[in-house]
Amino acid sequence: MNGAEIHMLFNHLPVIGFVGLVPALAVALALKSVDIKRFVLLATVVVGASAMAAGSTGDGAEEVVEHLPGVTKAKIHAHEEMADKATPLALLTAAAAGAVFFLQRKRPGALNAGLAGVLVLSIASAAVMGVTAHEGGKIRHPEIDTAAAKGAGQPAIAAPKSADDDHD
Repeated sequence: MNGAEIHMLFNHLPVIGFVGLVPALAVALALKSVDIKRFVLLATVVVGASAMAAGSTGDGAEEVVEHLPGVTKAKIHAHEEMADKATPLALLTAAAAGAVFFLQRKRPGALNAGLAGVLVLSIASAAVMGVTAHEGGKIRHPEIDTAAAKGAGQPAIAAPKSADDDHD
């Protein structure tokens, strides 16, 4: 496995994980089950902490792709800039979830308020992770890069000529 493959392996968990956690946290907040609330808090810790693995593999991925055709330093930089915001936010969300998990054992009344706070942080994490993933996708997927797709107003792939197009 090269650095890009390892990065791709790890970067999906925090992105998809936070998207899944938002409704899970909302449902847990509505339910009375303390066990479900605790489980979702622990899942938030795992998903948030997984951002460290995605972040720590980025340099290896960059080394693999930086010299490939169509890859620019600007696209890599935009992705890195968003990752520099997303990773600390994910870690803050994980820390908050862990704190609520342990605090609620001594102060059960803090569970719902803490869970609501973790939900807000998870919404923010999902949004920032989504933008980070989008910026990362632009590195090797020109079809999602609107600036590149517009180009000079020309289609990226010319339509094949049909036999009817030749009128001598």
